[in-house]
Parts: sequence; structure tokens; C-alpha cells
Amino acid sequence: MAKLFVVATPIGNLNDLTPRMSEALSACDLICAEDTRVTMKLTQFIGIKKPMMSLHRHNEDQKSDGVIERMLAEDLTVCLTCDAGTPGISDPGETLVNAAWEAGIEIIPVSGPSAVVTALSVSGFDSREFAFYGFLPRENKPLKEKLLSILETGIPVSVLYESPHRVVQLVEMIEKTLPGASVCVCCDLTKKFEKILRGGAGEVLNEMRSNPNVEKGEYCIVLDTSLVQKKPKERAELKAEHILLDALLEGLSMREALARASETGKSRNEIYKAKLAIENLFEGEEE
Repeated sequence: MAKLFVVATPIGNLNDLTPRMSEALSACDLICAEDTRVTMKLTQFIGIKKPMMSLHRHNEDQKSDGVIERMLAEDLTVCLTCDAGTPGISDPGETLVNAAWEAGIEIIPVSGPSAVVTALSVSGFDSREFAFYGFLPRENKPLKEKLLSILETGIPVSVLYESPHRVVQLVEMIEKTLPGASVCVCCDLTKKFEKILRGGAGEVLNEMRSNPNVEKGEYCIVLDTSLVQKKPKERAELKAEHILLDALLEGLSMREALARASETGKSRNEIYKAKLAIENLFEGEEE
């Protein structure tokens, strides 16, 4: 009977490989890997050879149905892996898993290391409630808008991914957009040159700028906005027409309505145009 094992793999240190991961990879008929070269290093580490095919972000839509058809026709046991961590978590895999569900194939998760959970565990932030966003927009304007929307959710802790070439830009934008935010910037978790910086966004940014190797490695960032003050939402300024209409609906005379509009600082010209517009509106209704 066909089975699909969704196999998490070490995020850096191969000694984090569990016996259950090894067992699944050893017993399967085929490995669908994000990058066969990366997964081959893993199979060599445990001393096995397995047929592999690449299943990555750019081809999974085209290949997944064919994999499912082959699994059903040949009763294959397939292991799905990504380069590091868990398939489907900001990595390819969800398309094949979804196709397997629709085909009635048994799906078995093989849990393992996760950069998200690992980073949260060392952040010291209150992560009883958190959100995972993966990679944020690259351009400054949409990036700023996304950070502000994260703040608006009310969920204080978020986990982000970023490339080494843009990580400084991200922390700069966090400092500017979310004053008072804290970050835990994790680079190359579980690897030889693992580096973890934690503190206020500005403080961590200074440490990152002083690091000549900041553009090397893989980054996972925990963002804590619990101390960031939300800006009060600005009320939309009422137009003169709206002020006059509200006053008239309250039962005030036009003269009283005009006086109220003047008290709001509206110009005489704007109030006069609003008066004409309302009078034309009522004249139209009378016709």
C-alpha cells in the first residue's frame, strides 16, 4: 500500500538526525528531495543509497500528480524531504502532500528539528502565542506595510526568515518602523559558526554592522513587539458637506449648520460650495 513519509531533516548539524528519520529514509522506495545533492549528503551520512527525484518550488506543480500516479500504480513508499527542516514550512512539499490526501494515500509525519521552534526556544520571548511569516517583502514600502500589519495583529511574537544579503536591511526597517521592538537574530542554527544576537533592534543592528561576516549563513529572526506602542488611528477628516448634513439632520437650521462648519476651521469658500451642493441636492429631490 502506497505511503508518503514527510521527513524533517537536520537544519545544520547532521548529528540531530533521529533514528526514526534514518529508518524512514532507509525503508522507502523513493525520495522526493528539494535538492537531491543536499539529500544525498544525508543518505551518505547514514550509509544508504536510494533512488531520488527533485521536487522543488519551481516544479512541484508539474511533478506531483505524476509521483502520486506512480505511487498508486507501484505501491511505493515515498519520503518527502527539503534541504533543512520540515517540508511545507517555507519550503516546497505542500503540493505533493495535498495531492496525496486527495488520492487517499496514507501520510506519515516524521518530526525533527525546526528553525522556527529552535529560534523561539533561545529567544527568551513569551512565545505562548506566536505567528510565523517566513520571508517578508523585499521592497522597502511593502516591507514597512507588512511590519505594521504584523503589529496590528496583536500577536506579540513573530518568526521571520531572511537571506544573508537582506538581513541587515530587515533589522534596519524593524528599528525604524517598530520603535521599541526586540529581536533575536539567529544565524546558522546548530552549525559550526552558529551566532545568536538578542536585544533591542537598534542594539542588535549595531552588532550586525560590526560583523564582517554578516552576509554569510542562513537567518531566522524572532521579533517581539510586545513593548511597541501602536499609533492611534487617525480619524478621517469630515468634509464640509458632511458637517452641514449632520447638523441639518439633527434639526438645526442652515444658518446654525453653517456656523458649526465655520467652527471646524473650514474655509468660507469650502462651506459656501457645500451649502450650494446640499441646496441643489434638496431641490433635485423636490422635483
